[in-house]
Amino acid sequence: MKTSHACPHCKGKGVVELTGVYAETLAMLRSTSGPITGASLARESGCKATAMNNRLAVLERLGYASSERHGRERRFRAIVKKGGQS
Repeated sequence: MKTSHACPHCKGKGVVELTGVYAETLAMLRSTSGPITGASLARESGCKATAMNNRLAVLERLGYASSERHGRERRFRAIVKKGGQS
């Protein structure tokens, strides 16, 4: 019987390596001066707002971003981890 369980994302390392569009999205989010909507980031990157919001939701679930609701909008920001790196 298996008693321990490794996260399928980090394979037990405790760190998820971002690649492709998620790494690019996080880089864009880090380059903003404050909270920003997915639609605003989508306009900058040239992708659809729905795709950007989905990417941001994944980053939020993985702990790289946080969001707050402002009326109808959800504004995202990168989370700064220990050591000053977001």
